[in-house]
Amino acid sequence: MKLVETYKNLPLPRGNNSNAYTAESIQGYNNHRIAKNTDGNPSLLIFITEKNNDSVVISQDLFNLRVRHNAKCEIEIRNNVTHNNFSVISYVGQNQSIKELFINTCEILIKTLGNTPLNKEVKNSVDQFIELFKSIKNPPRNTIMGLWSELLLIDQSEKPEYLIDAWHSVPQEKFDFSIGGFRLEVKSSGNEKRVHHFSLGQLSSSNSVEIVIASILSREMAGGLSIYDLLLSISEKLINYPKQNDRLILLTYQILGTDIEKVNQFRFDYEYAKDSLRFYWAIDVPKLERRNIPKEVSDIKFKTDLLNSKYFISEVDELLSGKNKTT
Repeated sequence: MKLVETYKNLPLPRGNNSNAYTAESIQGYNNHRIAKNTDGNPSLLIFITEKNNDSVVISQDLFNLRVRHNAKCEIEIRNNVTHNNFSVISYVGQNQSIKELFINTCEILIKTLGNTPLNKEVKNSVDQFIELFKSIKNPPRNTIMGLWSELLLIDQSEKPEYLIDAWHSVPQEKFDFSIGGFRLEVKSSGNEKRVHHFSLGQLSSSNSVEIVIASILSREMAGGLSIYDLLLSISEKLINYPKQNDRLILLTYQILGTDIEKVNQFRFDYEYAKDSLRFYWAIDVPKLERRNIPKEVSDIKFKTDLLNSKYFISEVDELLSGKNKTT
């Protein structure tokens, strides 16, 4: 399902009304259409299976999106013209990168929506679109490589829904993942040295909290995987977990903020990064000791080289289940 290529191959509609589109059915979800309107912009046409107005989608224009519910559309498919009613989400901006992002987002969310969605499910998907496009107005909260590494860790899990529920939702959180009394912080490096930035709090364990550092080495590669590729891979494991899939996409967009157009731009060597993954208990990582720091000193940050630190190798799911606690 490569919707960007499908969209690019669509001609402009011959009709000159605002509800005229050229369109193709989406593979595997044939009730829905990826479409091009008279302005040449992409639209997602979501088939309406319920005729009642429960959980109705409200027509609106915002964030370079135009939303129309129960719109009677004139659809041109290979010189044949049909008319049917759809909920329509259209991108109305001029940024080519955001235009492709819109289509890629359609590709991810349509898997959650399914082929015969109820009105409530359509409304949820439209609301999700709006939230996603709100996010791209904000400054980025992480580096591309840092986010890519967090997604790689999630992708390594056979049960990514648990990690997504544990994923940080606000920038002020110290750790990337928090599960009960367990904390997991992902650090990435763009060279072969495991030198990472830490705050003192990220390495300060207590009797009630255990902290593990995941260190990943990343290198750019033209044929590697992008953030978008990782989103698709993780989403395929979340077919039965729509809430976690929505959270995955929303948090990714929020983290990227105004860097969202880079979602498919930078690519990294997946196998190299996966093989480089090492885990460290925080107690084994060199750091400043709190007892040596005056109480008037706060917000301490520093770099640490893990070259001589004790590490262990583990599957992500084994780590989360506590099988490596004695390592």
